[in-house]
Amino acid sequence: MQFGILSTPVHSAASSPELQLAEHRELVSTAQELGFDAIVAGQHFLGAELRYYQPVPYLLYLSRFAPEMRLVTGILLLSLVNPVDVAEQVATLDALSGGRAVLGVGLGYSDHEFAAFGIDRRERVKRFEEGLDVIKALWSGDDVVHHGRYFAVEGAPPAVRPVQSPRPPIWIAGQTEKAVRRAARLGDAWYAPPFPSHDGLRELHACFAQERARSGLPPATQFPVRRELLIASSSEHALRDAASRSAQRYATYVKWGIGGDLDRSAGAFGPSDLDHVREHFILGEPEQCAEELARLRDDVGMTDFMFKPQWPGLDHREAMRQLELFGTEVIPRLRDPAGAADLSTQAKERA
Repeated sequence: MQFGILSTPVHSAASSPELQLAEHRELVSTAQELGFDAIVAGQHFLGAELRYYQPVPYLLYLSRFAPEMRLVTGILLLSLVNPVDVAEQVATLDALSGGRAVLGVGLGYSDHEFAAFGIDRRERVKRFEEGLDVIKALWSGDDVVHHGRYFAVEGAPPAVRPVQSPRPPIWIAGQTEKAVRRAARLGDAWYAPPFPSHDGLRELHACFAQERARSGLPPATQFPVRRELLIASSSEHALRDAASRSAQRYATYVKWGIGGDLDRSAGAFGPSDLDHVREHFILGEPEQCAEELARLRDDVGMTDFMFKPQWPGLDHREAMRQLELFGTEVIPRLRDPAGAADLSTQAKERA
């Protein structure tokens, strides 16, 4: 397994940029020392509640402090942006990082973002699919002639291309069955968000595998997963902390409009009760957390786990403590083959 660290926006417009930059520098540099493999940065526009720096330049900035880690756009809102720009931005990131870029993309869901770009939200799927076609064509190195509904490209082979061959991996996010099946057809991997319940994650992964086979595609070799995870001295203590920490974050997501993009596989959205938290979080002492991650690895073939230690309102020292516990107590248990097998067995017995 490999592990990524989320450079989570937890600062509002009222906080100083210097504080956010300093915390993220410490986060990623410590993560590299602890054996993490990737930095993840997402994208939003015009959000006053949380400050999102644009992911490509931000990842390049953070890579100065973790020069061995992959750089994952998790995620770019491809329905909102121009695919020619995305293709060249991510190709530039790949070249400057020595081939460490991963393109993570999704549809987007916030009405205010679509309004700001003058884009009809109802056309986002078609824009997304056509945009992805353009990016793949530009990264192929061939002459690109594309006259589509939304984009037109005609010219010589592009000079700005990624250094990875044949191209950087493309991870597609989504939390509904339709979105996951689209990811199976169009991407290299489904980037699973934290919104589905544990059972919902397994159901959606089965849909992904089924759609790959139905489309005549080989099984995906990567399955990056986000699960909310909290380490504490007991499951009960972790459960209480998780419920209090997550309420504000999920309230922001709902305010931005994601609620309508969830289906039954995602479960009820928002941490309204402790049962919900149990269904969506990995909780407990380090060994318990490692057991559950080993179970996910074995059940659904998870290859990459994306860890989020920061939450809005959480003291940075506690976020760093969570990171260090995960790096020193959880990762080693999962990277030791014999120990990881024992963990998986223990998780199944516990279930």
